[in-house]
Amino acid sequence: MKHIYFLCGLPRCGNTLLASILNQNPNISVTANSITADILYGLEQLKETTSFKNFPDHQSLDNLIEGSLELYFKDYESDYIIDRSPWGTPKNIELIKKYITPNPKFIILERPFIEILGSLARVKNWSKKDLEDSCFYEMTEGMTAVHSYAIYNIIKSDSDYIKINYEDLTINPEKNIKRIYEFLNIPTYKHRYVNLDQFSINSIKYDDSVLDGMYHDVKEDKVEKNNYDLNMYLSESIINKYKNMSLEKWVNEFLIERGYFES
Repeated sequence: MKHIYFLCGLPRCGNTLLASILNQNPNISVTANSITADILYGLEQLKETTSFKNFPDHQSLDNLIEGSLELYFKDYESDYIIDRSPWGTPKNIELIKKYITPNPKFIILERPFIEILGSLARVKNWSKKDLEDSCFYEMTEGMTAVHSYAIYNIIKSDSDYIKINYEDLTINPEKNIKRIYEFLNIPTYKHRYVNLDQFSINSIKYDDSVLDGMYHDVKEDKVEKNNYDLNMYLSESIINKYKNMSLEKWVNEFLIERGYFES
């Protein structure tokens, strides 16, 4: 029986870096951006079909949903799985507690919004002309919005979580890796923080050619934050708008209040 935990990190927050470090331990697998939340949601949505309602065999379908992640991770040799997805949405937390574990543990990766937007603008090569629209979309409908909402709900819920700040991860990687081991209560492992490997699981690697940027390259020589001048990629108005914006304030006073997500 595998032990499953949940990684919910904002974009450009060291998700792939963290996974690359933890996956040095052969008994841990931190996944890539995962489809498992979609699997659980899709299977449960079968209960809304006419075929199911015509013959509502809840127990058999629940058995399938409960066993789906164990089957999905069948070829993972590690005992400890840390699954990366926006698991913190209210529906996803409900699915976790119903089908996986009543006491989930979440790892939250965070970083100031302004640094996330700067990193995305650099990686995606956003044009100056469309910069305002690109940032607004990312903050209201893009993955930054989705994961912000998920993290907001984890914090609001009674779930157990640990927060890791991206900059602190890059400055004190050993300290933060130790915090994760202690939080998950799993046997420790001596990790290295130089000569890092690119992310892979079961010899499968990210294919970023299908995306609009190279998102998942790991700096191999050592753990280090990429530093650059935000003014090269973001306008003064965007910097001023988001530089002091907290996640809780953005989600509560903008995304929820304006109807992008439910409270």
